[in-house]
Amino acid sequence: MVEALAIPWRRRKDFALALAVPLALLAGFQLAWYWVTADAREADGSTSLHWTMAILYWAGFGALFTLFAVTCHRLVLLDLRPRGVAPPGWSAREGRFFLLVISVWIVYLALWWLTLLVVANVWPRFAGDLGESFQLVEAAAKVPSLYVIARLSLAFPATAIDRGASMRGAWRASRGNGWRLVVVVTVLPWIVSHVFGLLYRDQPTPAEIGVLTLAGTALFAFEIAALSVAYRELTREGENP
Repeated sequence: MVEALAIPWRRRKDFALALAVPLALLAGFQLAWYWVTADAREADGSTSLHWTMAILYWAGFGALFTLFAVTCHRLVLLDLRPRGVAPPGWSAREGRFFLLVISVWIVYLALWWLTLLVVANVWPRFAGDLGESFQLVEAAAKVPSLYVIARLSLAFPATAIDRGASMRGAWRASRGNGWRLVVVVTVLPWIVSHVFGLLYRDQPTPAEIGVLTLAGTALFAFEIAALSVAYRELTREGENP
């Protein structure tokens, strides 16, 4: 894990050159969306979005994140050495990666909803009305979904480097390492986001918002590098048991 997190720092020049444009696009998109929705937040204090706006946001974010993640995976796994800043291209590779992101997200939502539905129906028979326990039950219902998508996540680096990738193959490759991948894919990003969230304060200045958004987006590189290293190690184990 330490080695994985150290890779972006040791190769910071390569990462800076290769990710400069994807990072600027992704951070700029998030920053623009923040300002576009600022009026709505000030009006009613709500952070929820109409479903059409939510779809637009996640589609845009997913496409730009695809450019960022594919570049990062290829930097780690193919040891790319960029000679300068260049705009990323969108090829069939990025298209497959984007569709995989959508597919895994649908799997997550479906499993979480199904688990929540089952628990919500079984709970009253043993512990009475859900009441104040609903939030705890809702969070617990996410655990099976997080475990599944953690194991399926090995398909992402495989797709990024044009190796045969499928959810079934990722599931087989991650056998016996599911909870280790949960740490890489879910626990690590959760810790990073919450620690980084402590830097935000009420009524931040535009400069603070810009700097923190850029820095927070750049941290994706460390999380993606960790998944790349996990993929490399697990596929190596599979080839040489």
